[in-house]
Amino acid sequence: MFNKSLFFFAMVALAVTGCKDEDLAPIVTQDNLLFGAFPRLIELRTGEFDLDDLQGSSYEMEVDFVDNAEGADVAQYNVYIAFDDNSTSGGRQDYSTESTLFRSYEPSDFRAGPNGNLGIDVVIPFTEAANFAGVPLDSIFSGDRFQVTTEVVKTDGRVFGSGNSTPAITSAFNGIFDFNIVATCPLPDDMFTGEYTITYGYVYDEIDPFGNTPIQALGNPPFSRTVTLGLVEGSTTRRTFNPGAYLQPYYSFNPGNVTLEFACDVVTSGAIDSGAGCGSGTIAAEQNGTASFDLTDDSTFTIEYNDWASDGGCQVAPLGFSLVFTKN
Repeated sequence: MFNKSLFFFAMVALAVTGCKDEDLAPIVTQDNLLFGAFPRLIELRTGEFDLDDLQGSSYEMEVDFVDNAEGADVAQYNVYIAFDDNSTSGGRQDYSTESTLFRSYEPSDFRAGPNGNLGIDVVIPFTEAANFAGVPLDSIFSGDRFQVTTEVVKTDGRVFGSGNSTPAITSAFNGIFDFNIVATCPLPDDMFTGEYTITYGYVYDEIDPFGNTPIQALGNPPFSRTVTLGLVEGSTTRRTFNPGAYLQPYYSFNPGNVTLEFACDVVTSGAIDSGAGCGSGTIAAEQNGTASFDLTDDSTFTIEYNDWASDGGCQVAPLGFSLVFTKN
């Protein structure tokens, strides 16, 4: 276990190497990225499978490839699909599958995108995804999801995916390697949008391993903050919000926008990621399980998280807390 002075120096190094002075955003420049490649989301056109019209549903997005040659050094873009069956109650058969190569795109499929880089339109029709995974069309229910992972293969044979990428690729550069396509119920634009007050439902009170009083994720109690839930283009069920300063009150990092997914009766949250760490990965709070919500009532909902779920090499065990969202 580290002592308090070692933690201080680790966090100083974290602040210097992981964040910009003015915004405390991850320091990742194009110079850092020229040796690799990643797919960058240009536009999400349709981000879910509509339970009211599964046969006509498709996931559609446009990506381009960021490397040191405007995408010209990309030899292949591979898309893998796994099915996560979340509707096995009542004796239903579990149709979950392992991740398998669904489609490969090659340079002949690429075209110049709006930023000058080569890119491609990715279209995944529901019927093709279901047939590929071997899932009967009448066995898809609320909350079932197709887990999509992608990788970029360069002309020199190197392969880049989420496993050897930094979280700053997604948080700072709009990169997109892995994502889920959820079978869900569309929401109107005025539901789960606008200003919400977030407070703690419960919060840990352990002294942290470095001898400090608790470093709560967003601020020590009493805690209250106003955030704005905004729409995500191409999706009726996703909302984003910026939780503000992270790792208060001793340190302050801006985690950027966090995405929420409202899928008929459960809401899932992306990680609250500091973009910085003590030398290995980044410090992040991640959702603990799933949370329920009322599709007809957007006045309040609660999400549980584990702070330090990703400890960024700081050797801190996860600590639980919950956030209560109350519409203003």
